[in-house]
Amino acid sequence: MTVDAALPPAPVRTADRPVLLDAWAARSCPVKTQHRFDPRDTPRPVRPAAADDPLALRAEAARRHEAVVLEQLIDRCRGRVVDLRLLAADGADVQAAATRRALLDGVDAVVGGVLPLDVDGHRSGAPDLLVRGADTADGRPTYHPVLVVWHKVLAPAPTGRAAAAEAQDRADTASEGGPTLPWTTFGQPSPVHLRRRPGLVLRLRSEERDLRQLAHHHRLLQAAGFGAATPWGGLVGTDPVADGDEVGLTWCDLGEPLLRTFDPAVEGGYRLETALERYDGAFARRVAVAEAARRGEPLLEPVVVRECASCPWWEGCRSRLDDDDVSLRIDRGALDRTEVEALRDLGAGTVHALAAADLDVLLPRYLERVPRRSHAESRLRTAARRARLLEGGVPFVRETSGPIAVRGAEVEVDLDIESSAEGRVYLWGFWVERPDRGEGPGTYVAFAGFRDLDDDAETALAVEAFTWLRGLVEEGASVAVYHYSSYEPNQIDALARRSGHPVLAWASAYAREGFVDLFEVVKEHWFGVSGLGLKLVAAHAGFAWRDDDPGGLNSQGWFADAVHGPSPEARASAEARVLAYNEDDVLATRHVRAWLREQT
Repeated sequence: MTVDAALPPAPVRTADRPVLLDAWAARSCPVKTQHRFDPRDTPRPVRPAAADDPLALRAEAARRHEAVVLEQLIDRCRGRVVDLRLLAADGADVQAAATRRALLDGVDAVVGGVLPLDVDGHRSGAPDLLVRGADTADGRPTYHPVLVVWHKVLAPAPTGRAAAAEAQDRADTASEGGPTLPWTTFGQPSPVHLRRRPGLVLRLRSEERDLRQLAHHHRLLQAAGFGAATPWGGLVGTDPVADGDEVGLTWCDLGEPLLRTFDPAVEGGYRLETALERYDGAFARRVAVAEAARRGEPLLEPVVVRECASCPWWEGCRSRLDDDDVSLRIDRGALDRTEVEALRDLGAGTVHALAAADLDVLLPRYLERVPRRSHAESRLRTAARRARLLEGGVPFVRETSGPIAVRGAEVEVDLDIESSAEGRVYLWGFWVERPDRGEGPGTYVAFAGFRDLDDDAETALAVEAFTWLRGLVEEGASVAVYHYSSYEPNQIDALARRSGHPVLAWASAYAREGFVDLFEVVKEHWFGVSGLGLKLVAAHAGFAWRDDDPGGLNSQGWFADAVHGPSPEARASAEARVLAYNEDDVLATRHVRAWLREQT
């Protein structure tokens, strides 16, 4: 979680003031930067979110995660740590001066620092953590930025054919033994003390925006005279830690070519570029956008992105969008800004125009305009397919024919879980039926903890749920457990690794043989204009939730009400709502399972 957004806004709309952008601008929608610097634009006032608003809950969970991680590092680090967070009340200038003193003094880590402004480079920034690196030849200390983020940053190293394909996109493979991950402990956080963890890699594609923030802070450190020769950037995410393993900082060399970019001049059409190169291009564009906006010459038109839902300038952007714009109407596998702008330049920026386009003619010119997008051709072909289906009003297309095989068993169990805003599983819901006995529609079984959970309580609840399931399996009848997507088995694996509990180890192993992912079955046979999520597929199959506003994100707010509601009645009502919603989720899975078997 970055703290840049908490800095006082620079008075950038006055012509004699320099354009200054923080690290968040480097990773977020450039139209926001345009609005911020255009003197004619006024953001819509944003009402404070309610305490039980799902997005507010997640933001608060992210703040707590950051605070916990930083306190752990302060407690465990064996070197000198300076915590400057309390100086925030005195202003950014005071924090920046204190940060510079700490860096000159050569402390091992700085928490809550503010880096000196880089006026020539148009940068300001406040990384979550600064960690000392190797000294320069003349003994001057250098530092590396670290971000604490509210998402996972690691993935299992690919194997087999996937590993060969991945190797073309990465440069993090050790000379022997396959991919390894550079990391350090909280006790010795400096990348001078790098270790290597096998079997894991950094999520480069999905979390490239984090690398842009780190690159921004590295450039600030360089401008201040504290940049290191090797530009390491560190991340601490929400990845589960196996029982007995140490929590640590994952490092990425921002100067190592890791990111694919299209280049027709090289063999194969792609080359690798560094995170710093990728950042420098994106940041230079944002500076140009800001300077043009301040002159009253906006360069950008709106493109719908994930940030729009909470953006104070959304209403103004929406009024400038064509109702048929591809970024507005194609919400699954959405094209990014560069892709949408390329289509607009080529006269195919609406769903109607894209649906009618000759892709063989469009593609060569399109690919030249999206040099950094991996899999650009397949993404465009999929978007064009969605456009044609939208034009025809067809939400789903069956891509196969004939009956669909869904493994059956004497006992069939549908599984769905609910998680809090902190990411803790507080409800394991099951639907159990025995089709061979004809015993009626089945039974809902729930294991819930409507209270604030810590690691031990979350583990205990999961152990209770899977002790029950193991007992069902050990009765002797064949059992199949159905779920929708990989979320449930991934959570089981994470809890098993973290706790080391034998019941959860059994559950993790059993998931590999006794679980059936209905999403994978659906994906094999259907294409969906808006994706193949359970809510969409189940509704298409004729199922309806009892709740007027069903959704996993909403259920996080209901859970918060069930735990912290103002009265016993309010808490009981929220608890009942969560349980009914989860019961409908497992019934929806059951409905989809039956519907698949009915296909001919």
